[in-house]
Amino acid sequence: MEVIAFVLLVSFIAIVIIVNAFYRAAKKSDRNRLYVLPDLGIQNHSEAFKRDMLAFIDHLEESLSESYVERVKERVIREHKISLMEWENRWFEWKRYLVMTALLKSVPMYSREVDEVWHEMLMFTREYDDFSKKFLKTMLHHAPNAPAQSFDPHERAWFDVIYALLFKPTKYSISTWGPFMKHPLSKTLMSDLQNRPLHELTAKYFNEHAMQHFPVVSGLVRFIVDELKNRLSEIDKHVRQQGTKVNKFAKNRAFHAGEPDLALWMLNGVLFLSLVHSDHFEELYEEMFPRQSSSHGSGCSAASGCSSCTSGDSGGSSCSSSSCGGGGGCGGGS
Repeated sequence: MEVIAFVLLVSFIAIVIIVNAFYRAAKKSDRNRLYVLPDLGIQNHSEAFKRDMLAFIDHLEESLSESYVERVKERVIREHKISLMEWENRWFEWKRYLVMTALLKSVPMYSREVDEVWHEMLMFTREYDDFSKKFLKTMLHHAPNAPAQSFDPHERAWFDVIYALLFKPTKYSISTWGPFMKHPLSKTLMSDLQNRPLHELTAKYFNEHAMQHFPVVSGLVRFIVDELKNRLSEIDKHVRQQGTKVNKFAKNRAFHAGEPDLALWMLNGVLFLSLVHSDHFEELYEEMFPRQSSSHGSGCSAASGCSSCTSGDSGGSSCSSSSCGGGGGCGGGS
């Protein structure tokens, strides 16, 4: 019996080592690809949304002096010993994060890699101060990544909802931010979204300072609120007509047939579970998203966000854009 137990223990340890090795290899391969999309990879919503997003992205770019960016780039690559491609991926996600800081009252930092970019930007005090005042008309205070601090799943869920509404997640997005669409929104937030008017929601959840200084930010906040209210209204209509069973919601083509991005379809599922089954979110999540639940907790990767470039041996690059394998954009990809 002792021999059998020893063999089983050794086998278990070997399996754990092999799985971890494959995980590290897969993560490393993501670091060798360029996941940078045009226009920050914004979602394909209304023309008004795209107009406001592109205008604010232009404002962000204009707030960053070329010399400042080059100094930060050189420092990040040197201090953290990363490749140029890894820098581009981090910088891309950092700019997405900056857009979110302009829209929300607070935005937690869930990425160690992106936080390292932020930290190095702070090393150039005068330049950082100039950038902050140009970008937001106030100081952008550092919210460090702190893995040891208690994790608030409701806060993370709100981050995921806004990120997915604005941007198409890529494989690198998941790698650096962690899995998307894995947590329920709080009951308080769901009630607020359903019942509170725009001005009360903006005061509680959004960046009123930026809204006062930039009309496009007000437009984007209005879009977010209207979009979430409309989605919740449709979910409520479905529940009244067809009930609360998860399989019926998952089969309702009205919630996914017209979605341009798989992340947005998953958003509908998370809203449904948060609204109707918040106390049983985890177990019913597996029923709503069986593939995601069996994909090692990898979360959501939008199919349309999987354009990538890989470095060639000659120093060039080869680029491709695919749907990430037969509609498998959510759940880790291929």
